[in-house]
Amino acid sequence: MKRVLVLLMVLVMSLALFAGVANGADAATDVRLASHNAVVEGNPYRVRYEADIQEAAAGAAEYGFNVSYASFVSNSDATVEAQQIQNSINEGYDIILVNPVAPTGMDPLIEKVQEAGILYINADCIYTSTDVNILNIATDQYYLGYKTGSYGGEVLGEGAKVVMIAAWDGNAANTDRQHGFQDAIDEFGLEVVATGNHNWDPALSTQIMTEIINSGVEFDGVFVSQCAENALAAFDATGKEYPKFFGFGDTGAWMQEMINLNADERVMDYIVVSNPPGVGGSALNFGLNLLLGKELKDDIYDDESIHSILLPSKIWFNYDNITDEYREMALAMDPGDTITYWLTVDEVAEQFFN
Repeated sequence: MKRVLVLLMVLVMSLALFAGVANGADAATDVRLASHNAVVEGNPYRVRYEADIQEAAAGAAEYGFNVSYASFVSNSDATVEAQQIQNSINEGYDIILVNPVAPTGMDPLIEKVQEAGILYINADCIYTSTDVNILNIATDQYYLGYKTGSYGGEVLGEGAKVVMIAAWDGNAANTDRQHGFQDAIDEFGLEVVATGNHNWDPALSTQIMTEIINSGVEFDGVFVSQCAENALAAFDATGKEYPKFFGFGDTGAWMQEMINLNADERVMDYIVVSNPPGVGGSALNFGLNLLLGKELKDDIYDDESIHSILLPSKIWFNYDNITDEYREMALAMDPGDTITYWLTVDEVAEQFFN
């Protein structure tokens, strides 16, 4: 029944869109977008996530859409997020794009969105309830953890001792990423001697790493779920010698520090893996294809039960394989910016729609 409701909703919106095009010839179709985010200020990823959605919205003009954009930030408060989404329902947005605070608990609210004829899409963090029919668009977070952990295992060797600084417990992206880290740790026979959570907070990343250093525990490498440059700052502040391996990060600051550190010789192995904030822009372009009346291909879901589509990370490099292109990219970036990209309306259509 829920699947029928969603298909009917998209059909009605598509007919209205086509009617607008038919009546207005080359006139753009107005689409009101509400972007709901857990946190933005102080988080480089979230700042770029919102900027990428705005750029993708502007780019939709090439496809006949006039997308107006509004951003709502709940500061990681699920109650605030729910109220903001309810307000977006009341205000009659066409698309509600949500980076959820929690992976469950919003089923009744999502059903209200759909009953109001609004297209609801989750971006970046997976919403795991199987009782609502929504679209989850996310980066393959498992890959980020496994890629980092397995490369670290190759560098350090079996039996090496590592620190594991995760992000936010309970967050779906962190959960998937930690599964990847753990599988690599088990596969390469590494020993985790200290753990912590930085909650994607740069200051907390420095604090947690400082506390681990000051505890006196010995380790060979550091696995960190982004905020790598902030964790590395703890070594400079305490005078602790750098470990053999450190990763992963994807900001301008992290890449520039690694390039400069290893400019004359191999000082410390590292890894850069892209976790593109542009996943929000990609998610918007999935929504625009649905508004155009297109149908998703069969068998495209990574998990059919929650309708999740995982987009691959496209960029990774280390000391050995950094190219001139990646070096130029890194040195040209602002320190607080992150590697990003997204799929255009056409690219989404070609890869995922009939």
